[in-house]
Amino acid sequence: MTRMLCLTLLLFPILAAASTPVEVGAPLPALTYKDQHDASHALNAQTKAVIFSAERDVSSLVETALEDQTTASLEAAGILYVADISAMPGIITSVIALPKMRKRPYPMLLGRSPEDTATLPREAGKITLIEADAGTITAIRFLPDAAALRSALGLTP
Repeated sequence: MTRMLCLTLLLFPILAAASTPVEVGAPLPALTYKDQHDASHALNAQTKAVIFSAERDVSSLVETALEDQTTASLEAAGILYVADISAMPGIITSVIALPKMRKRPYPMLLGRSPEDTATLPREAGKITLIEADAGTITAIRFLPDAAALRSALGLTP
């Protein structure tokens, strides 16, 4: 029992930091995700924008906005795309979704459990765009469509 209490006290600051909501002026959270190819990617001081989709329909909007992008173009711009796939049944993920995702020419960072993306802000039916400078969040926007995302990212139409 004492060990459990000590472990809880030691881990509390880490768990509390992990559950702190993302907000303007706060540091970009130090989150690491695996992409559709099982490669790890981390949000860091070079990250200028995080695109987040928490719903399948929103993911389709992001895919439309990024259809002409590549790993190199997104890396050069400091853009990461995080998709919450936690609601997707495992068999669908492995048999149908991941093979389709692997065809994309850019990394999709995958939140496979609800906890992975719990701190990322969201609005139903909208794309979340978190903008950062030198590791500090400068803006959080909720965008209605692919055109708004392309415009916000400075991508040519």
